[in-house]
Amino acid sequence: NKISSRVHSRPLKKKRKKNPQQTMSTSHSLSNIQVTGSPTPALKRRKPGTPTRTFGTPPVSPQIRPFECSSPTSTDRFIPSRRSMDFTVAHHFLTNEDAENKCAPSLSSPTSVPASGQPSEFESALRAALLSPGQHAPRSALSSTPLTSSGGGGGCEVSGIGLGSPARSGGSSGRVLAFSEPASPPRSLFGSDLPGLLRSGDLGGMSPLGGGAGSPGGRRSKDRLSRSIPSTPSRILDAPDIVDDYYLNLISWSSSNVLAVALGPAVYTWNAETNSVQLLCQLSNGDSVTSVNWMQSRPPSSSGGGGRGDALLAVGCNSSRIELWDAAALRLVRTLPGHSARVASLSWNPAHRSLLSSGGRDSLILSHDVRAAQSQVATLRGHRQEVCGLKWSPDGSTLASGGNENYLCLWDVAMSGAGGAGRSHQAQPSSMGHVGPRQVMQDHKAAVKALAWAPFQRSLLASGGGTADRTIKFWNANTGALQKSVDTGSQVCSLLWSPHHRELVSSHGFSQNQLVLWKYPTMTKVKEFTGHTARVLHLDMSPDGASVVSAAADETLRFWSIFGTASKGGGRGGAGAGQGLGGSVGGLNMLTLR
Repeated sequence: NKISSRVHSRPLKKKRKKNPQQTMSTSHSLSNIQVTGSPTPALKRRKPGTPTRTFGTPPVSPQIRPFECSSPTSTDRFIPSRRSMDFTVAHHFLTNEDAENKCAPSLSSPTSVPASGQPSEFESALRAALLSPGQHAPRSALSSTPLTSSGGGGGCEVSGIGLGSPARSGGSSGRVLAFSEPASPPRSLFGSDLPGLLRSGDLGGMSPLGGGAGSPGGRRSKDRLSRSIPSTPSRILDAPDIVDDYYLNLISWSSSNVLAVALGPAVYTWNAETNSVQLLCQLSNGDSVTSVNWMQSRPPSSSGGGGRGDALLAVGCNSSRIELWDAAALRLVRTLPGHSARVASLSWNPAHRSLLSSGGRDSLILSHDVRAAQSQVATLRGHRQEVCGLKWSPDGSTLASGGNENYLCLWDVAMSGAGGAGRSHQAQPSSMGHVGPRQVMQDHKAAVKALAWAPFQRSLLASGGGTADRTIKFWNANTGALQKSVDTGSQVCSLLWSPHHRELVSSHGFSQNQLVLWKYPTMTKVKEFTGHTARVLHLDMSPDGASVVSAAADETLRFWSIFGTASKGGGRGGAGAGQGLGGSVGGLNMLTLR
């Protein structure tokens, strides 16, 4: 209480008014005083024209402080940089009246915006010539650096002319002069530098034809075909009672232009030249046909005539036997035993014409010499379940087999009991014994039925997997190395290589049941062919290599003009090569086999 009474008892001191002159003199004197070791810096005199800060206003940043000329006649000069300017564009803006009117506001005011806000006629023509509809030019290609400006009445700074850049299309018009050096020397878009610019991908992977090599559009333009491919089949044949079984192989097209089709217990042949259908054989006792394959034709003779080797058709049966039928005489030549279950796949060796390989549900591959009395010459063991895919290489040196246990096996021709080229081989099964595969690839995750050897590369093999795999894989048959794998999205039932182009066609199951034409080696989809209402189980090709026939579980055969004809020769040779589907290939015809 005593302390508080003393505080309240003190008289209040009256504030004395400071003399302005005294304050000014004091400030002058303090500014001249230097205190040694004092942490407080010396007070600085405020520059004339500096705005007074008031409460509630943001501080003035020194970076954006407006520049004021000390005198109305400034001696500062801005020299344009020739390396930063595009003289073609500058000439356009200087000589074109519309462009000059659009640039006029920007020269007087850096922040002015054109009233229309639309690109000029020159920009529209340039954008239409270089870019496809709906695309915009990247800033890096059409503008050296973004458009910036600074300064007041004394001058301006422009770093580039942005054709199609946000600076131009967003409101600010381009400028004729450039006063700063670009980050990298710009290249002209209109001189001889244009092809190199497009190749290097400076337009974001876009080219006048739709894309560069590094973009999907570029791959499409590179893979674009010069020929026209119809989307609809050229012919439809009705195939009632064709068996819906993924593991069977029920069609084969001979080099004499005759198509063999297995329908239940019967085999029918359709002649593409005469458009005639004939019943070749009819199995009895409840038996059914599980595979068919034509023997390879003899090489053409010196007189130009082809051989009749392809008149012999091998027919695999559900009862485990193999029948050889002469299609010209309509008679059974012989029966080949050896399997203990149905024969799902057959393949003739193109080099050793009398060598027939068969794969069965008993997981065995048997080699038959159809000229020998004792036909079985080798037994190949390597699969654990049904052998559903079998294909000899074009030179007859390697046999590829696919099984239901997801194996892909490669076998040498010597393992199949074949002797030298053109020589008869009479080896007995006891002398040959059981032979194992040279290579076993286990990368597939489902049954391997679709097999196709590339005609342009000896060691290239394509294989397709079932529903759980859905991939097309490419292999080096010499080393067994996997080169490429493509996920198709659906079951791969069959594969065919084009003899004229580096293209591959595949047939698929659920859900679209389509055929797909692929461009190798990019494996881009060239075209899809739809029309089947069930999975497309089988594919084969015409003798001239132009047409492809597809057999589906919807009991129809559809003929597609996919591969086109060879420009100079080509085809698969033999009698009837180059004949295709005769004169009625252009029309959509319906015919019932039977």
